Amino acid sequence: MLFTAMAVCSGATVANVYLAQPLLDLFARGLGVSPAAAGTVVTCAQFGYAGGILFLVPLGDARRRRPLLAVLLAVTVVMLLAAAAAPGLGVLAAATAVACGATVVPQVLIPLAAELAPPERRAGAVAGVQIGLMTGIIGSRVVGGVVGEALGWRSVYVLAAVLTALTGSVTVWLLPAETEHRGAAYGRLLASLPGLVRREPALRHACLLHGALFGAYTATWTTLVLVLTHDPYGYSTAEAGLFGLLGLSGTVAAPWAGRFVDRRGPVPILAAAAVLTLAAAGAYAAGRAVLACMVAAVLLGNLAVQWSQIANQARIFAHIPGARSRANTVYMVAAFMSGAVSAALASAVYGSYGWGGVCTVQALLALAGLAVVPAVRRHDSKGT
Repeated sequence: MLFTAMAVCSGATVANVYLAQPLLDLFARGLGVSPAAAGTVVTCAQFGYAGGILFLVPLGDARRRRPLLAVLLAVTVVMLLAAAAAPGLGVLAAATAVACGATVVPQVLIPLAAELAPPERRAGAVAGVQIGLMTGIIGSRVVGGVVGEALGWRSVYVLAAVLTALTGSVTVWLLPAETEHRGAAYGRLLASLPGLVRREPALRHACLLHGALFGAYTATWTTLVLVLTHDPYGYSTAEAGLFGLLGLSGTVAAPWAGRFVDRRGPVPILAAAAVLTLAAAGAYAAGRAVLACMVAAVLLGNLAVQWSQIANQARIFAHIPGARSRANTVYMVAAFMSGAVSAALASAVYGSYGWGGVCTVQALLALAGLAVVPAVRRHDSKGT
């Protein structure tokens, strides 16, 4: 019951980061601004979330999680309602930034799930919460667009506030009480992050490997809509957006990956994720003219990035039990930075070399991730 509530809460709260993406045209028309200006809401959401991961998630190692989560959820709900009532773009962007900074609840819950689960079920618990996370990311874009078109963009933010309050309240209520005192100076907590990277090879491996695979995933996903909306497909933006639903397929295999990691360790899943990413690059290239190959590429790419996430997080939580929240902060910031750089690189490459160039970028990043796997295997075989 607890882990199910954590998964649902993770999905509801991470969805807040992506609410604005399908609503830009509605923002522009409703607030009397250009679509380009409306895009600043998406930018503020991403920067807010990144800031929350960096500055708030480490508190999970130093504060009791129930009151920490209660505060984060309360701030998120209040700011979502402020966004719903925003009279102009500036207030909307500012409220979105603060809401997304506080809605880092999933990044607190994932290390907590690893802590509460028995060691032999740790990866399975992480996978369960990860399913909720990915479902929220993908579903928010679809549901947000449908609700926004039917009831207006303000209704989307009100609905998000209600879902955040309900799922968050249930999760906080179900969490066991913590008796251990977890106080630590905030400044010292943040200052410990670089040292954590230096001391922990498992964390460095995870940042490099998942950074490469997530970068590969982001590179093709960023430019995919440009391929689908032009010849030979010629889909509308809405039709192309439905490809995002294929990402839900990765959640089907996520529990199996978690159970496999619990039984056999993370190395085989990490190697498979890198190989699947490489295979997806080839399928994407063929998908320029063959729809079935494009569908296969989306399925493989989503499966690979979810397997990588589950195995890498389970591994770092097992190796760094005393600093799981801080390790998750470093890991997620590395992934976020890789995704941002890869998205910018893919856009530039697409402009100069077309879709084939983007697929080559994905293939190279997949090979870079695969090159890290032997170091992971050597480290884990030593039992250190």
